[in-house]
Amino acid sequence: MDSKKKLLIVVCSLLIGKWAFTQSETSVITLQTLLTNMQANYELLKYEGSMVQSKQAGKKAVAYDRLPQLNASYESDLGSNNSLSGTYFTMGVIPTVTGTRRTYMNISPVSGQTGLAGVDWEVTNFGGFKANENLAKSDLLVQMNTLDKTQYDLYGASSAYYLELIRQYELTAIQSNNVARLRELKTSIDALVRSGVRPGVDSMVAAAELSKSLVQLYQAQKNFAQLQAQLSNLTSLPVNQLNPDTNVERKLINDGVAYVFTSPVDTANHPDITLFSSMYDYSKAKWKSENNSFNPSIHIQADAWARGSSLNNSDQFNNLGQGFTTGRFNYLAGLTFSYDVFNLIHRRLYSSVNRFETEASYHRLLNEKQNLNNAVQQAEIEKGFQLKRLDETNRQLQAATSAYGQQLSLYKSGLSSIIELNTALSYYIEAQEDYLDARIQLMSSVLNYSLVTNTFNGLVQTLKL
Repeated sequence: MDSKKKLLIVVCSLLIGKWAFTQSETSVITLQTLLTNMQANYELLKYEGSMVQSKQAGKKAVAYDRLPQLNASYESDLGSNNSLSGTYFTMGVIPTVTGTRRTYMNISPVSGQTGLAGVDWEVTNFGGFKANENLAKSDLLVQMNTLDKTQYDLYGASSAYYLELIRQYELTAIQSNNVARLRELKTSIDALVRSGVRPGVDSMVAAAELSKSLVQLYQAQKNFAQLQAQLSNLTSLPVNQLNPDTNVERKLINDGVAYVFTSPVDTANHPDITLFSSMYDYSKAKWKSENNSFNPSIHIQADAWARGSSLNNSDQFNNLGQGFTTGRFNYLAGLTFSYDVFNLIHRRLYSSVNRFETEASYHRLLNEKQNLNNAVQQAEIEKGFQLKRLDETNRQLQAATSAYGQQLSLYKSGLSSIIELNTALSYYIEAQEDYLDARIQLMSSVLNYSLVTNTFNGLVQTLKL
């Protein structure tokens, strides 16, 4: 950094120090405090946090898909046993009836009971369980990275709010000083008019300029109050605590420029990149999971059941109560290999779908990397411009200050008109606002560069913003 820029920063520090002194008895909020409170009250962030917990629960649930099914049932029945021989599909609607096929109809009631316990354990599906677990892990990682990106985006929004708070605070100070200056000037002009040195129109022009300046002050105060009210809603903090710490401005201009542009760029771990990278990994995991869903499976199945009936083997209808006692017990166990041959076709068709989805996700990741690299380059260019702009607007302010002082002396000596004095005052006010805007934009470029290079947290913590 050359000596000219060092001198510029010293001048900035002196001006900022003057404003900071006025805050000594005012409750101020730091950038870190604003970030913390906006995070605590940001509903979208809470939503993303709840979604992370949901995905964690889902990941745990998928891990238990390997458990067998253990089904138990018991039923007691009363009805007729009046069937015919023949085949048909029950369609899950027509009850089945076992027993003697008679040559005549008999609708006498029969009671019965059935108790069943059965196990169906899918021992393996040749990688399907593991693929589903990896898919659940990838889904969780995407949600966690979405939460991180939402929080990082909130950093950018909070920083913009804070800079706007500084801008409105200092605009109010500028307008307040201008009103005080014009009141003092009007008093001097009124005295000159009463003594006959200046015409009465000068007093009217001064009164008009004072009213105009008061309107601008009221506008600045309104904007500042509205911004405070908006931030109060976003942070749940009282309005009187939402005054900016102007030391943040001094730190960002003095130390922030050097910090962010000497810190290593870490775009590889930028929240945007990690999010899209995890989405690409999720696409690959989904592809593998769906491919494995077409694999064969091996099941171990075992059943045990007991029955009772009031109808005996001789086709005698006994007492109905006898049907509710157990008469027979059976068991069955087996190993089953199951595979849908047409899954060979289904796998090929769906594999094409997932392959293209994965390719699309990969290209989106590459596009995000390109956009981020471009953003870094643009931020570097913006920084250079804002430093030059700050240098020139400082010269503009110094020249406008000197011009106004000279015009005021000439006016009081009767060597210039009220119009010339008013023009010099307008240039001076405009220079103040331009210099303020240059400082705000330089701070914005510093914060933006730290955001795109993933050095924002280090900047805030190191400079204690």
